[in-house]
Amino acid sequence: MERLTLLFLKLKERGFFHLIISNYSVQFIVFGSSLLIAKIMSPTDVGIIKTIETFANMAIVLGSGGVIFAILKVIPEHKDSAIRRLSLIFSLKYALIFSFAVFLFFNLLAYSGFVSEDQALVYWFQQYSFLIIPSVLTMVLIRYYQAIDRFKRISTVVFYLKLLSAVFVLSFTYFFFIRGYVLSMVISTVLATLILLYDLRKEIGDKSISERHLEIRQKIIALSKTAFMAQVIDQLKLQSGFLIANYVILDREIFGFYAFALILTQGINIVASSVQQFIIPKMSETSGNLTVFFQKYKMFEKRFNIIAVIIFIGAQVFLPIAVNLVFGDKYDGAILILRIMLVGWLIEALYALKGVIFLSLGKMKYISYASLTIFSISVPVIYYLDVKYAAIGAACAYVFQNLVSLGVLNYFVRKVSKHT
Repeated sequence: MERLTLLFLKLKERGFFHLIISNYSVQFIVFGSSLLIAKIMSPTDVGIIKTIETFANMAIVLGSGGVIFAILKVIPEHKDSAIRRLSLIFSLKYALIFSFAVFLFFNLLAYSGFVSEDQALVYWFQQYSFLIIPSVLTMVLIRYYQAIDRFKRISTVVFYLKLLSAVFVLSFTYFFFIRGYVLSMVISTVLATLILLYDLRKEIGDKSISERHLEIRQKIIALSKTAFMAQVIDQLKLQSGFLIANYVILDREIFGFYAFALILTQGINIVASSVQQFIIPKMSETSGNLTVFFQKYKMFEKRFNIIAVIIFIGAQVFLPIAVNLVFGDKYDGAILILRIMLVGWLIEALYALKGVIFLSLGKMKYISYASLTIFSISVPVIYYLDVKYAAIGAACAYVFQNLVSLGVLNYFVRKVSKHT
């Protein structure tokens, strides 16, 4: 008990709980708005909104061009403030150009009917897509704070910023439904980006150039290219289950139940992403000493696995009760789907930190290899289960894909540890 107390006090001192609060506040707009939509709209409409968000989120992840990972790798390795500022400015320019290209590409996909043949859905996606570029820039700025170990600063700024934005978004959604949701999301995202840029105006406005500027830029570009290719494959792997279900499950109410269960499952997943963001800079600092590196990683993984099991048990017990209290019997058809997907979430949590090893050691190619392997193995099974068993099949496919991911990532982690 005493060791557990000391652990929590140490995490609090390092800013981990600030990061958790910050990440939950950042996700509150999307998650809270999705739940509000689920409350006042039909399961069919929830499926439409989830489809829009999924394609937009894919565009946001790819829109950084991999520079997010480059920041988390390069900046912790350099204590020189000039190099850090240079890395930030170059990363912002890189992300701006890349995200604009991705914005155009995804709108072209929507126009061509790839996103959906439903013209109303396409229209809302095109409006919603205007948050892609500011969202990418916001990610770059937040990761910069985390890379320089200013967790408490960015957590405080983002917490209050998103708390105010949540009121704005949820109010507009309540009164104007989808139109209010889309408009308020775009406006609040742009404002968040402008405020963060203002907070970092000194770093961004500094014109000094380090003698190593060419070396740093080349390193960021090289890491970004490798990370981007890994992201493309990883996004195909991550979103394959939802995308296949979107095209295969023709009963849109049943698809809406699946989308609702997925929203809840992904809401819990913010814990894993918070831990990843917290430990990446810590792990990168020790990447030169592999013995210390893997000792530290095992410590983090063991502690996180305990937390994941506790969250899983709590979610299995309390989430169905909470759904019934908030939504009545409206989403009774989603409860079994949710319980199955929570099993998949627990499996996902058990390998969630393994990607940190590849990133911290600069071995991004292994993420690409792993994602491609997982994608190739799981897609045929996902398709079969979705066609055969609809939403229940999609939930089982989520469990299957995460089991495959656990095995494949364990294999590549062993491979990396032997070759480093």
